[in-house]
Amino acid sequence: FPVCCSTTCSWSCSRLAGGEVVVVAPPSQVVAPPSQSLVHSRLRHRTNSAVMTLPSQRRPAMARRHAAVVCTDYTTAAVTFFSNVRVPATLVAATAIKEAFVLVSVPRDLAASQGWRILRRCYTLLMLFSFSEELSCVFISTGAMMLLQSGTLDTKAPSLVALLVRELEYEYVSVRHHFITGVLSLMFAQALRARQALRYQPALARAAMFAVCSSAASLLTYSNARTITYGGYAGMALRFCVLHLRLMASYARLAHPLALIGIASSVV
Repeated sequence: FPVCCSTTCSWSCSRLAGGEVVVVAPPSQVVAPPSQSLVHSRLRHRTNSAVMTLPSQRRPAMARRHAAVVCTDYTTAAVTFFSNVRVPATLVAATAIKEAFVLVSVPRDLAASQGWRILRRCYTLLMLFSFSEELSCVFISTGAMMLLQSGTLDTKAPSLVALLVRELEYEYVSVRHHFITGVLSLMFAQALRARQALRYQPALARAAMFAVCSSAASLLTYSNARTITYGGYAGMALRFCVLHLRLMASYARLAHPLALIGIASSVV
C-alpha cells in the first residue's frame, strides 16, 4: 500500500535509525487486512497474467545465453594439445623399437620350450605394434599442427574440444587412440618380459607380471573416467575405425594405390 510521509497526513509516520519507515494508522482508519483472493487478483492485474521472476533468477539464464554464443580462437591451444601428445609418443616409440628384439637370442633351455617361444614372439609383436602406434601418433600430430597453422581452418569455437571435433575429428581421435594403444601394448609386453626374466622364481615372476598389468588397467580406467568425448577407450576405438575406414574408402581408387594397400594390409 502507498505510504504518505507528508506533514499533513493523518497517519503517524516515524523513521528508525536503520532507515526503515514505520507507519501507524489512527484508530478511525484501521481497516482489516485484504483477503488472500484480493491480493492474488491484484498481483495478477499488475503482472498482466505473467509469471513473476526475480532479477537474480533472470541473470544466470541471460549469462548462459550470452556465454553460449561467445567463440574464441583456439589455434594456440590446439597446437599445444597436439604438441603435448607428440612428445611422449616419441619417447614411447624410441623405447619400443630399442627393446623390441631383446628376447630374440635366449638360452638353449628357453629355445627348446614351445611356451617360451610363444611368449617371446608375443613380446616382439607387442613392441613392434607399440612402435607403429606411437609413430603414427607423432606423424598425425605433426600434420594436425601444420593444418592449424595454415589458416585454412575455422579455429573459432566455444571450446577447444568443440574445435577439434568439428575441424579435426580424425586427427583428434587418431592421436588419442594411437597413443593409448601404444602405451598399453608396451606395458603388456613388459609384463611378458618380466615373466621370462624372473622365471626361476615363479611366484615373483607372476607378481611382477600382474603388477604391470594392474598398472595398465589403472591407466585405462583413469582414461575412461576422465574422458570428455566418445565415452571411453572402447567408444573412441570404434569411432577411429569408422573414421579411418571412411578416409581409406574415399581414396580407394587406382589413382591412389596406397589406400588400397592400406586396406589390404589391415584385412590381412
